[in-house]
Amino acid sequence: MSTWNSGGSPPPVVPRPPARRGPNIGLIIGISAAVLAIGAGAAYLLLRPSAPDEPAAERSAAPETSAAEPASDDADDPNARLMKALPKGYPDGACKPVARLEGAMSTIACTVNRDPGGPMSATYSLLLDTAALNAAIEDLASTSTVVDCPGRIQSPGPWRHNASLHEVSGTLVCGIQNDNPMLAWTDIDQQMIAVTQGRPAGPTLDHLYNWWTTHS
Repeated sequence: MSTWNSGGSPPPVVPRPPARRGPNIGLIIGISAAVLAIGAGAAYLLLRPSAPDEPAAERSAAPETSAAEPASDDADDPNARLMKALPKGYPDGACKPVARLEGAMSTIACTVNRDPGGPMSATYSLLLDTAALNAAIEDLASTSTVVDCPGRIQSPGPWRHNASLHEVSGTLVCGIQNDNPMLAWTDIDQQMIAVTQGRPAGPTLDHLYNWWTTHS
């Protein structure tokens, strides 16, 4: 039996409703997993125990502190500067500031120096410059009986440190002052003039000179 009708027309096409797709299982599973992961992370952040406080030094910068006060500079204190320039051999309390020599920044008087041949008395003065030193030593020589220093060393005359024989370190004077042996010298580097005295019974000028050679 033929499927065509008697009119020769093709059979009518009956439209079908579009097929419904089922839910996308993979997408649902992925979204669910993401939601679960986010929820788990939030729960951990809310429920985790608080970490102990970090040390203050790590939590914030250390507070600024003011710089330590600089130590007092002895270079600004003429007495302290002169004290440091004194020869060794003086016990504590043997040297004290006194009325300054004219034109001096500081003058210190000392009693007995305990080193062998050391003077019975001495004065040390800190002057402004080499010109002032030269004027002071010339004035001293003019008021003393000047003699050659032991070993026929010129007096007044230049003296030098053994470590720098090519460079004049100051002026040396030997003599007698108020009947006492006297040895005086200037030190250009220290800006100092020193006047030391012995006694007729000792220390003699020889003693003073030997002491000076190891203390200048």
